[in-house]
Amino acid sequence: MLDAALQRRLVFITGKGGVGRTAVALSLALAAVRAGKRTLVVEVNPLGRLGEYLGDRTLAPEPTEITPELAAATIAPTVILEDFLAGMLRIRALARRLLESNTFRVVTAAAPGLEDFLTLVRIAEWEEERIGFRRKRHRFDLVIVDAPATGHSVPLLSTPDTLLKMLPFGPLTSTARDLAMLLGDPKRAAVAIVTRAEEMAVNETLELATALMRIGVTLLPTIVNAVDPFRFTRPEGRRVAAEPPDLPPEWAPYLGVARFTLARQRAAERQIRRLTQALPDRPICLPSVEAGKLTLETLEPLADALAHPRASTSRRAS
Repeated sequence: MLDAALQRRLVFITGKGGVGRTAVALSLALAAVRAGKRTLVVEVNPLGRLGEYLGDRTLAPEPTEITPELAAATIAPTVILEDFLAGMLRIRALARRLLESNTFRVVTAAAPGLEDFLTLVRIAEWEEERIGFRRKRHRFDLVIVDAPATGHSVPLLSTPDTLLKMLPFGPLTSTARDLAMLLGDPKRAAVAIVTRAEEMAVNETLELATALMRIGVTLLPTIVNAVDPFRFTRPEGRRVAAEPPDLPPEWAPYLGVARFTLARQRAAERQIRRLTQALPDRPICLPSVEAGKLTLETLEPLADALAHPRASTSRRAS
């Protein structure tokens, strides 16, 4: 998974709400930093938890250095809209007055994809930003975007094509075309979907994957988060499920727990198998992280799993 991400410069992390997108995005950033990459994590969700995981930091619209190789930023729609208007009007005070206008709020709410467009513009600026005397070195080797949940990710990523269809000419056309080329370039940008080994989450993941492939973005292997250890081999599973169970008498008090665990294991295996059969790349399974509060330290096991993925279903029960 890490190797596939490091082949690009821009990776979006998306998925159903509650599957752990932010934890996975930050874990991937940790793995990239270990690999020697200067990495920026961008939070798009204004109610996201990235700052909490980074030690209760208050993130800013500009990258904040967390470590020498890791930076983080948040994108607030009102801030990027104000910056956009200030660039057009040249006077920030006028931009703020315009933002406070009820009429302007109604107009911008009716403008489809404007905030998404400006969000992508800001992300693309960071992806392309260069430093050094001759501007030959990228400021960041990898930009990881903690993208919105499933329902908003497809509209966000399809915004450039939507604008090009609506506005084939005009001041935004060139920028929209550049964004479309960036998102459609498999060598520069890709999307990773995070899910859980649960039926509803996998259903939504497969629908999202289909929609993303339809708009032409490159998909990385799906990430199945919080997979419990598979405790039973196939022979062990058959012994537990048999009627009567093929177990020593002293194990009888634990039979109910064993069968419950086996049922959960088999259900998770079915969902992982669905992803394997439906998508071109085998999913990456991440372990559960048992911690009261997620931090850079407690996310280290996820970074390890992303850097060195293992077949989590190698000891399947049947």
